[in-house]
Amino acid sequence: MTKATKKAKTISPSMGLKQKIGSGPLDPQLIERAQRVIEDNNIDFAPLGLQFLTELNEALDHVETNLDPESFVNQKKSLTEPVMELKANAAIFHYSLVGNLAEIMLNFLESISEIDKDALSIVRGHHDSLKAIITNKMKGDGGANGKVMITELQDACSRYYKKRKKQE
Repeated sequence: MTKATKKAKTISPSMGLKQKIGSGPLDPQLIERAQRVIEDNNIDFAPLGLQFLTELNEALDHVETNLDPESFVNQKKSLTEPVMELKANAAIFHYSLVGNLAEIMLNFLESISEIDKDALSIVRGHHDSLKAIITNKMKGDGGANGKVMITELQDACSRYYKKRKKQE
């Protein structure tokens, strides 16, 4: 491995996966090669990322016009799924800022017990930020701007939690 190549992390598979694919040690060269493919990946993430953002935008539009406490579980799922896809795929395509922001948003969505206009406003801002990042092909962690974006999203979530706690 070169100095620029990171050491691949090995995760032990579950019993179900072992039954499906077998068990035994994997060839270390195979693991290194897979890691290199991920690191050297130069596929354009923008079309895929924008597709997930379109799904998130459609879910936001639907939920904003149909705020219904009885549909909370389905509405939350429709917002969470595209964010989860962004988080899962962003790092593979060297968009770690997108992945980090998506992780914060996932934590937020998982923690809320209802969807209200304030929560939707935070998700909408998240969507708009990710769209700008992907459209402008801001790969990596975004540097100083990325840190500001992360802090702003965390702060927005914190303000939401404080406001909800006061209302309870």
